[in-house]
Amino acid sequence: MDEEIPDFEHNSCEAIVSNLSLHWVNDLVGSLIKIRQALIPDGVFIASLFGGDTLFELRTSLQLAEQERLGGISPHISPMVDPRDMGGLLSRAGLNIPTVDVDKIVVNYPSMFHLMADLNYMGENNAVVKRPSTIKRSTLYAANSIYKEMYGNQDGSISATFEIVYLIGWKPDPSQPKPLKRGSADVNMKSVL
Repeated sequence: MDEEIPDFEHNSCEAIVSNLSLHWVNDLVGSLIKIRQALIPDGVFIASLFGGDTLFELRTSLQLAEQERLGGISPHISPMVDPRDMGGLLSRAGLNIPTVDVDKIVVNYPSMFHLMADLNYMGENNAVVKRPSTIKRSTLYAANSIYKEMYGNQDGSISATFEIVYLIGWKPDPSQPKPLKRGSADVNMKSVL
């Protein structure tokens, strides 16, 4: 499925699962709305995507090296969503009972260059349109040194963080649980606490 333009018929899917691809979508809310439309009532949407702290070490190292060498910075890591915003985005798209969870996975690499090669093999290259097509070699070596200095491990390797955001949301249906009317509780919170 192309998350950018999901082509399912309305009310045709019991469940839709997206694994590590929604971070490439340009209009995330629009895609989530189309996904909701494709779900049957009480259908579930489950997804994982990279979050905003993914590769923060690489982003910081490249920015510091460019600032030092060129007097400015360019985007080299594709922008990713902040996990704190995802519950609101799911609700904005019309999905009920939104739940968001986050894992941070730290992977060690021999150098920044090994990390960048791995990202290339994964197809997770920078897709920002307005960016320089090349980086000077001296800037890359400076970034590698900064990376090792700031995020290096005792064994000489570097750490790279991948923030995985897990989502679940349900298409509205009358059978779903609803919050009770304000003031309808039988027990006072003071007595519980």
